[in-house]
Amino acid sequence: MEDVNNKFVARQAIFDHNKNTYAYELLYRDSFDNFYNCSNEEQATSQIIYQQHIFGDLDNLCSKKVAFINFDEKSILANLPLLFDKNSIVVELLAAINITSDIIEAVSVLYKKGYTLALDAYDFSSKWELLFPYISIIKVDRENISFKKISTLTNSQFVLDSGIKIVVERIETYEQFEILSEIGVDYFQGYFFHKPEINSGHFIKPIKLNLLQLFAESVRPCMDFKLMAKIISQDVSLINGVLKLVNLETEQNRVAVTSIKQAVIFLGSKKIKQFIAIIAMSNISSDCTNELLTESLVRGKMMEYIALSAAFSKIKDFAFITGILSHIGAIMNCPTEKIISDLPLAEEIKTALIEKTGLLFEALEIAKYFESPYTQNDIFPIMTKYQVSEDILLDNYNDALKWYVTTCR
Repeated sequence: MEDVNNKFVARQAIFDHNKNTYAYELLYRDSFDNFYNCSNEEQATSQIIYQQHIFGDLDNLCSKKVAFINFDEKSILANLPLLFDKNSIVVELLAAINITSDIIEAVSVLYKKGYTLALDAYDFSSKWELLFPYISIIKVDRENISFKKISTLTNSQFVLDSGIKIVVERIETYEQFEILSEIGVDYFQGYFFHKPEINSGHFIKPIKLNLLQLFAESVRPCMDFKLMAKIISQDVSLINGVLKLVNLETEQNRVAVTSIKQAVIFLGSKKIKQFIAIIAMSNISSDCTNELLTESLVRGKMMEYIALSAAFSKIKDFAFITGILSHIGAIMNCPTEKIISDLPLAEEIKTALIEKTGLLFEALEIAKYFESPYTQNDIFPIMTKYQVSEDILLDNYNDALKWYVTTCR
């Protein structure tokens, strides 16, 4: 049997009309030297799922959202979807599946058992009509199907009568999202949600300026505890967050806190740096999709883990903060350059996020490795350059996701 020890799984969010995370699609790969083509990916799907027991960590991996999982013909016939809780997954039927009597029977069994079934990369072929009675979701690749065809699908009688939901993949611009919303698409997936439209003339609200100031202050070599306490005192949610952290730190030995400054000093610079960053970003990102904040925090933690290696030791003090700030422009609907330039940040951070060069920037690129299968080949040369192991990076990714679930939710 093929060695599957190096298989891993990543995730990509699927959003509703309000840009709230509805689900995650799980994405699979094998190794650096074999970026799967469709047939290989189909053959490996069942092995990855079964060998790694992904279903055991599904709640953490998907932050308790539904998981869209691709199943090829062999895994459907082998009834592998039954390994999962029917309420935790959507069974995606890959486009290369042959519609045989055995497949129809296997799909009907899943349907009768209450599993949600989806067609992946729907191409309007008549062969899929035999499966329509069992399908709840149809996924369409925007790059391959015109808006006119998608509109025809969303308004077709069989979709309307059956209550089938339409998911469109590879949405890259606000205009695409807007058109697809208007023609009745139910769910959306793609890079647009990581790069929201920048509205000219948009300004940052005063309270968010305070939060950005607090964020920047938390990464100074010598923090001004008095200033930090003053900024925290202006926001009830920040006060609550800091006091909760003090509570966690003193569960065994309670400390009576009489002021915010005392709480900040008690926590100390090392502990409060990351916590302040999390609290501040949570408040700053209140107007955007939660997925942006989630991805920013996971990136930050990934950066921190990457910086533990000797190759990146010089940037370890900036790693976590840089990962979090990497989405700041999208989060605040304002050009990243404008925000970063106005903050009293270290030059290394500004170089990484504005000029997109330097050691810190390369660490950031590595931290993005599992976010999308489409850019992994571009990142691989940087990993090779610094001898970053795929196995270690996978451990870092899983640990970062678990850290987010236990610390930030």
